[in-house]
Amino acid sequence: MQFNEYLRGCRDKYGLTQEDLVNDLYIHDIESFSALDGTTLSKWERNLIKPRTSKQVSIIKYFQKQSDVALPCWDGYSVEEAEKRICQVGMNNLIGKSKHYLYDFPSGFIKMDDLTIQSVRNSEQIDIILEINMDVHKNLNHEFTRVTMEQFKEWSLHPYNAFYTCDYKGTYMGHFFFIRLKSHVFEKILNFEMRKDQITVEDFASFEESGSELLLSFFAANNKSATALFIRFYAHLIAHQRNIKEVGGLTKIDEAKKAVKRMNLLEYKNMTTEDDVAIESYRQDINNTLASEHVVKMILSKQDCPDEE
Repeated sequence: MQFNEYLRGCRDKYGLTQEDLVNDLYIHDIESFSALDGTTLSKWERNLIKPRTSKQVSIIKYFQKQSDVALPCWDGYSVEEAEKRICQVGMNNLIGKSKHYLYDFPSGFIKMDDLTIQSVRNSEQIDIILEINMDVHKNLNHEFTRVTMEQFKEWSLHPYNAFYTCDYKGTYMGHFFFIRLKSHVFEKILNFEMRKDQITVEDFASFEESGSELLLSFFAANNKSATALFIRFYAHLIAHQRNIKEVGGLTKIDEAKKAVKRMNLLEYKNMTTEDDVAIESYRQDINNTLASEHVVKMILSKQDCPDEE
């Protein structure tokens, strides 16, 4: 979807004339929209010109106030519908590069359409996937933030958690795990008042209640599989935005810290372990997770968003 379609669709949905919207945006963010007039807004809607990304974010935040949802006018999509609307190319800058969790398995012959994302619980290779995850998990996590193989297995089978795996014609290409926690448990984890290995199934939040998504584990064989996994992650957030309160995680890896910052997660707390390892927690509410410049570039593309070659 392009920005002009989003803008026109949202304005129509909330019964606003162009004049109404010009006036409301001026009140909402006078610094960004002091020079806005009906002629400019009309050109935006006809895709003749386009406001800079920061203004697009501000417009989304205006519609947040009208709708009380994080990504207005995208709140009725399923995971699959949202996934189709996210720009593959626009995801690249968000993911970045890492020698720790993003490898460089040859991908020139791989097409995005050949990659399949599914829940680990539905995969015939579930045990192999979880074993690979444990190798990555032990290598990248300090003892304070580790969980056991048994916990990963139990959590992956729980219906409220999102354990996604990516494969290419049956071959494992990566995974992205995150769990849905009750807000008070999420708070304890990010404040280092509770270890992740102390989480039990009673701490998971259902889709009918407000909960927070805790990033748990990520690994990709190459950029294309990483892109596919991140698209599914954001599609999940979009589809369940009404009942997601926050997104957060813990890490000691510098490259992971850069990645979560690109996701618009903010550094929250830090601790130093007895063996002098610095671990930081990051968090962001769902409104600012989805209304960010990187996300806008993903979902409201400047141009048509072709698949990667």
